[in-house]
Amino acid sequence: MGNTVCCEKTLNALWLRKGKEELYDPKKAFTSLYEYMPRTVKDLKLQRGDLLEVLEETEHWLYVRKQTVGRDRTKGITEERGYVPRQFVKPACSLEAQPWYFDSISKRMEAKRCLLRSENGDGAFLVWKSEVNQHHYLSIRHGEFARHYKILEADGLFYLVLRKKFQTLTELVESYAKDADGLCVKLEKPCVKLEQPSLPTLSYEDPWEVERSSLQKVEKLGSGEFGEVWRGLWNGTTEVAIKEFKVMNSDILNEIEIMKKLNHKRLLKLCAVCTNNEPFCIVTELMKNGSLKRFLRNHKQAKDIEFSLLMDFAIQITEGMAYLETKGIVHRDLRADNILLTDMQSCKIADFGLAQNTFSEEQKSDMGEKIPVKWMAPEIFKGEKYTTKCDIWSFGILLGEIMTYGEEPYSGKEKASCINAVLRGYRMPKPADCPQSVYDIMLLCWKSDPLERPAFLNLQERLLTLVQEPEVDGAPAT
Repeated sequence: MGNTVCCEKTLNALWLRKGKEELYDPKKAFTSLYEYMPRTVKDLKLQRGDLLEVLEETEHWLYVRKQTVGRDRTKGITEERGYVPRQFVKPACSLEAQPWYFDSISKRMEAKRCLLRSENGDGAFLVWKSEVNQHHYLSIRHGEFARHYKILEADGLFYLVLRKKFQTLTELVESYAKDADGLCVKLEKPCVKLEQPSLPTLSYEDPWEVERSSLQKVEKLGSGEFGEVWRGLWNGTTEVAIKEFKVMNSDILNEIEIMKKLNHKRLLKLCAVCTNNEPFCIVTELMKNGSLKRFLRNHKQAKDIEFSLLMDFAIQITEGMAYLETKGIVHRDLRADNILLTDMQSCKIADFGLAQNTFSEEQKSDMGEKIPVKWMAPEIFKGEKYTTKCDIWSFGILLGEIMTYGEEPYSGKEKASCINAVLRGYRMPKPADCPQSVYDIMLLCWKSDPLERPAFLNLQERLLTLVQEPEVDGAPAT
């Protein structure tokens, strides 16, 4: 429900005509929501708003044609064909094709995070659908606040107040863009969309294994025992992160196999691998904003991150970890350093170098140099197997990192003394300025008996109760 009405008048404004022949099949017409630069010679360049006709399709890619008309609209028609990512386009007359509709948002907190970006001004807005009650919402920036209005529906009509009903959501938006009529502010520009959807593959050919010559290292981002991480280019066209290894071993192969099977918006996406020739590496999407830990530490002096946004980081992480829980994957290295941020400050869980599948009979419980001791659950120090409850413990430590703006856990304690203290029942004290309700969640994560620790879905529900915003802020006057 809520799709725009595709009347013949609208179609005539969109389709290019040559005599009586319609150059686009309306049933196959799509429009692009994002710019897309070709990655291979068979790709098609996209600008926002391009009109396309789908000719062939695969799970993740579409083969389309695009026509461009000269200025006089009677001659100079050019046609191009090529592959484009399915996620970058939507049916031309669909609600999802509107620049103000965010189909990736399903919670008020997510809408708020997007609207409060510095790129948005007063009156910036977006429409989204709640995963909880299936209602659409209109969210608007008003100063340093986000206001959320539930859009009601009855008899196929949409409205904020009974006296003013509309046939489509588009008509509703257009009306309140002309006159606030009881809203906190008149609708101005749609909320910015800074980040593009993550592509499941590098190109339509799905090259999991790529040649080393196709990868170009541009800037070193970090290094460790395993090797180095670089900002780089694939095929001279696509920005990626390149994790380069000193040697190939079973741990790296395990990381690759696990990442291949994972697909969630809160997890870093594996794009390709290079294992046929040295140096061996894995290629992932590039997160330019770095780690959550670095972001928190940059704000440590000012402590200017709103509590609800701090909790939003934690909630996003539970979403990704709940997904891993369903897949039987234990991350084993969950900490703020391994949470990366997108352009819109969305979290992505990264670094699966220590991850294990709990469904596998072969599990490692070793305590090598790589193990992050200060984030580890006490049962690991006793030589027991890793379970998802170990990640729950680590999440409690990570929650402490968030509330202290990136402080090191057990500050001042050496690893050995941390192990002994935790085994004796010691728990980190409540951080300064941390609400008791948040500390209570940490203590739940740190239960000595793993079976008494909650699941990630339970943690997500508890965290959400701490930041629930009013369902309707300042409803329009009736």
